[in-house]
Amino acid sequence: MNSKTIWVNGRYLSRKITGVERVAGEILASLAQHYLDRQGRYQGKSTALQFKLAVESDSTFSIPSYAEGWEVKRIGNRKGHAWEQLDLASLPSKDWVLSLCNTGPILRGNHVIFFHDAQVYAIPQNFDWKFRWWYKALLNFSGRRSKAILTNSEFSKSELSKFTRIANEKFETILLGCDHMLRITPEIPRELLTKLAGKPYVLAVSSASPNKNFSSVLKALEHLGSDAPHCVIVGQQYSKVFKNSKLNSDRVIEMGYVSDETLAGLYANAMCLVYPSFYEGFGLPPLEAMLLGCPVIASNCSSLPEVCGTAAIYCDPNDPTTIANSILYLTQNPEKVSTMRITSKVHAENFTWRKSATHLLEVLEK
Repeated sequence: MNSKTIWVNGRYLSRKITGVERVAGEILASLAQHYLDRQGRYQGKSTALQFKLAVESDSTFSIPSYAEGWEVKRIGNRKGHAWEQLDLASLPSKDWVLSLCNTGPILRGNHVIFFHDAQVYAIPQNFDWKFRWWYKALLNFSGRRSKAILTNSEFSKSELSKFTRIANEKFETILLGCDHMLRITPEIPRELLTKLAGKPYVLAVSSASPNKNFSSVLKALEHLGSDAPHCVIVGQQYSKVFKNSKLNSDRVIEMGYVSDETLAGLYANAMCLVYPSFYEGFGLPPLEAMLLGCPVIASNCSSLPEVCGTAAIYCDPNDPTTIANSILYLTQNPEKVSTMRITSKVHAENFTWRKSATHLLEVLEK
């Protein structure tokens, strides 16, 4: 019987939850639920895997429910990248390390690491030079030293292999899930319902990153003029952007950052989600929306056609008029919206965290 100890890189537990931290938590939770015993042990036909959790010695976090029975080891006296590169790397060389959030010990040989995209290469202008230098070093050196590289789409695999010149065969594509949305109870604030007064609305997500292309959403709405539907915007607020905008303020509602419950409610009731990002390694928000029956207008580039398939309407992120035309089409064709609510949900149901966990387990067994 081949037996291995796998230390999960627990640095993500002490950070604010963003996309990659959510992915790590969902995959591990599903792995524990479906394949591990309470102590984190998996017993296969020829392989036994013992999962343990390694964390910074002075980090403050709550042990997630899926790991309550696992061995948790606080190691070293460093934090952040220094902890990963020196303290985490000092674990016994025969043991394995699993890093699910883009970073991990460069010098570690028995290492499986998850890289979510190649943005530092593809759109370097969005990052300062220190960040670019460090992440390129991680992608190149850690990628070459590790036994396997995980990523979330065939597009990301192709991009990472192209930029790092690491053999394509070393990458494993593990598609992400979206069924965590089914655990959330959707709700919409009463004041928003009052403002909408039963009118249909499009949903958009704003961000500090120019890659998300939020400005094209505003230009598309301006292009529609009096034909523009109401638009609800969540995420970072842009008072300066709207100050110079020609948009009717009665039709555009900025909500800032919202709870998961409110986001789920907005997905479920929107006429559509507009997602004209320039570059995505996977693109989880469109799938989350689809699972709750929300039609999606997405960019026709990067990973989005691969992830959204035939269930989305596509636009050119460089041409706001294509976004405007797509919105107008749905506004004028409510029967298409009804059809897309069904087909979108059916498509998104194929993306589950159990499938992600199963594929991860297959990689680790190998």
